[in-house]
Amino acid sequence: MLISDAKKEWLKKEFLTKIDFLKEIPENEIIQLIDSLERITYNKGQTIIFQGEISNRLYLISEGKVSVWIKQGKEKKQVALLGQGEYFGEMSLLEPITASATLRAEEQCELFTLSREKLISVTNKFPKSIDKIREKILKRKEELGKNRSENV
Repeated sequence: MLISDAKKEWLKKEFLTKIDFLKEIPENEIIQLIDSLERITYNKGQTIIFQGEISNRLYLISEGKVSVWIKQGKEKKQVALLGQGEYFGEMSLLEPITASATLRAEEQCELFTLSREKLISVTNKFPKSIDKIREKILKRKEELGKNRSENV
């Protein structure tokens, strides 16, 4: 789906430049990332990613809310609710891995996705960005580990 000029401007000024690991990226590179985005909509209740599924994309939430669920044994537990301006999928950015949680649209959602290959082609030019991605991955893993241990 095409992305309007107004939405591209919003993505540049209000979204991508505020993501911790993209703050150091110059505007011309951010514009390249925006031009590589795919726009996807999900209906309420629709699963975006299943836990255990191999993922290789960054997901940016433009509109709506996305719930994060982890499965432990036969139980499922909601561990987070993400909204506009938040993102997920960063754990698969350095290498394709299985998703550590199931993500589901809690209402009509508009998401933008960016392939791992495109993001890495830009961030590899800026080593601080890769370090920030690693920091974010560690933080998310700690949060997931904490949520799993609280259920035990």
